[in-house]
Amino acid sequence: MRLTQRVFSFLSSLLGHLFQTLFSFLKILLRPLFIVIALLLYFVYKIAELAVTLISLFLAIGKLLLAFIKGIFVTLAGFTYTPTTPHHGQWTSIFINVAGGFEKFQLDKIAYILQFGIWFGTAFAVVRIISSIRSGE
Repeated sequence: MRLTQRVFSFLSSLLGHLFQTLFSFLKILLRPLFIVIALLLYFVYKIAELAVTLISLFLAIGKLLLAFIKGIFVTLAGFTYTPTTPHHGQWTSIFINVAGGFEKFQLDKIAYILQFGIWFGTAFAVVRIISSIRSGE
């Protein structure tokens, strides 16, 4: 029994050493291939990460642009004045909110100047549109 135990121990150590040597040889032999595969996968990962970042950036810019355009139209649509008596009137709530926000920073006079500029710019644009329609351009 002692002899069979030694034979099996010798065979198992021989096979273990053989497989360890084979594994070390394959590891050395295939290391450049593993490095190239890892580099390619990392490159693909970085390209995908860049694409996701660019898509999220463009979506954020689009949301910002839509919010800006909506804000301009809502603000311009809200600048109306309703006269209640010959000497008194009431601004719409949007302009009251804008003027109230500027008043906290003592810029309410600038709000009225900006409103005049918006009205003047709108009137100028309307005149240009009407004149281009009349002349047929």
